[in-house]
Amino acid sequence: MASGGQFPQSLPRPHSTQSWAQVASSSSRTPAPSPLHNPDLLVKLKNSSPTFVKFDGDSLSRAHQRFQHALFGKFFGKPPPFEQVKKSLMDKWAFVGELQISDLPNGFLLIRCPSHDASQHLLTNGPWSINGLTLQLAPWKPFFEPVFAKLTTAAVWVQLHNLPIELWDGESLDTVTAHMGNLLKIDDLTFNLTRSKFARVCIDLDLSKPLSRGFWVGDDSQRVFVVVLYERLPTFCYTCGVIGHGSKSCPHATIAEEGRTSPSLRDPRRSAVSSHRSSDIAAENVDMDHASDQPQGEQNPPTDPPDSKFGSWMLVSRRRGRARSRGAGSFPVSAFVGAAAEETTAPNIPVMSHPEALGLV
Repeated sequence: MASGGQFPQSLPRPHSTQSWAQVASSSSRTPAPSPLHNPDLLVKLKNSSPTFVKFDGDSLSRAHQRFQHALFGKFFGKPPPFEQVKKSLMDKWAFVGELQISDLPNGFLLIRCPSHDASQHLLTNGPWSINGLTLQLAPWKPFFEPVFAKLTTAAVWVQLHNLPIELWDGESLDTVTAHMGNLLKIDDLTFNLTRSKFARVCIDLDLSKPLSRGFWVGDDSQRVFVVVLYERLPTFCYTCGVIGHGSKSCPHATIAEEGRTSPSLRDPRRSAVSSHRSSDIAAENVDMDHASDQPQGEQNPPTDPPDSKFGSWMLVSRRRGRARSRGAGSFPVSAFVGAAAEETTAPNIPVMSHPEALGLV
């Protein structure tokens, strides 16, 4: 106690000092999520920001110029490290010329090709794969938002068996395949009438819809059933017919299994398949990020599931000729689509002349 009966004043405690590195390190441990991944916050930001930067047509044309031959890519399932992916693709695609590959958000890749022919070759000669994982490609498009985007289509070579010969022209092929997707290319052997067992075309398939097993064509007086076979599909489900997952992980498989243990409530009169319906299965969205990480061979079982409307009979592999683009004339690069030829039991269909390739939509 000090003189005069007063307690001495306590001295201020020295402040603990932290280095800038310590402060930065502690703050980086719990980073705030980006507004792009916070829907509620993103909506608030959009509603509170009136700023709009508008580009004129000439400016956008100049900006688009260097991406005119570019492609977007995304794996079915979790991809390997980017540097490994880049090296593998650069080695695999060295024959098309100089490529530039960069990574985008949400697992997307940006692939800049040296020419239109190179990009078309990569787009239509897939699917490509690394370590058993399928890489799906799509053409570049303006104002693409990879954070929110999913690849919804896939370029797949399709065989049309039993298609009447009078429908083997370009315009008719475009019409008969419109319910499946956009017609991208016509096989050169089909185009030149060199091979005529079946019509072979490349279609931009909608991944959210079950694959078409076949369809009817005709008029008011008669009709013919066309069988559809697919070459080198990505991961495909035999249960529901949708690309993007296998039968073991199909959400419809459990429902079907439960249905076998309980009385059917379906009207037996509705069991017949209507020739006017393109599919009996409801469409569903495909999320590539949650597709199975297993190799494709493990996704497609050697035997078809019981009572399945889809099966291994839908899949074929075949080495054919070059592809002819719709509107670009003869495509100069060989369209290799399979490692081994398989014989089919469909009748030999003669082919008619294709008058003129159509322009891309």
